[in-house]
Amino acid sequence: MATPAQNKKNIQKNKRAIFEVEAKVTANRAKAYATRSLIEENRALILKNYTAAFMGNRQLANQNTDDIFRNRKAVLSNMKTKNEVEENFVASMINEANLDFLEHRASLNSAVLAVNEKMTKVNAMLIDINDTIMAANEGIVRFNAKEIAKNTELLNGKVKASTATPARNAARVKKNSGRGADVGRKATANSKKMDALSAVMQANRRKIEKNAEKIMERRASILKNASNISKNQDRVARYISS
Repeated sequence: MATPAQNKKNIQKNKRAIFEVEAKVTANRAKAYATRSLIEENRALILKNYTAAFMGNRQLANQNTDDIFRNRKAVLSNMKTKNEVEENFVASMINEANLDFLEHRASLNSAVLAVNEKMTKVNAMLIDINDTIMAANEGIVRFNAKEIAKNTELLNGKVKASTATPARNAARVKKNSGRGADVGRKATANSKKMDALSAVMQANRRKIEKNAEKIMERRASILKNASNISKNQDRVARYISS
């Protein structure tokens, strides 16, 4: 049979165990937000790379392509011919240039479509993430409502210490002990998951940074091409006027 002295001793044990579990849970909270911060930072850097690659490099490279074929057609269209054979040569070369451009454009369209399909899947995942966040928020609201009701009962005097018995106290102490152990195991598991996730995020960061370097290197190559195209344009202009 439970006694007040035994209950007091067991309550003190629970108090220490709960303190240790609280330390794990609060540490995990800090870990969780640190990991979330890293995830958000990575996402921002990914979007930065996306903008630099798609709105920057891709548009510049496409402009280079347009200018290259503009130069090609200008040269061919102004090429002097002496007979029908040479005229056919020029006409067929213009057709060939058009096909070169269209084949390239069709290939790029396929690449854009592939990216669009992947982005559609990403958007679906983001919708699912929002649903998960909303469900968690709903859980917080329900939990708070339940705990408000408990506080109200205490304030209204519906829960009184005068109704306590050693047996009921012992049952609560035992239940608290079990719950504390469960929370402790969950906290340990969460900590391991967050450590693993953090390692993945750090690896992702390194990949993102390498991508950023490659994008800038490619930007330099694109600008070099643009400079060479500009030089050709000067020559084309002189060719047209000759």
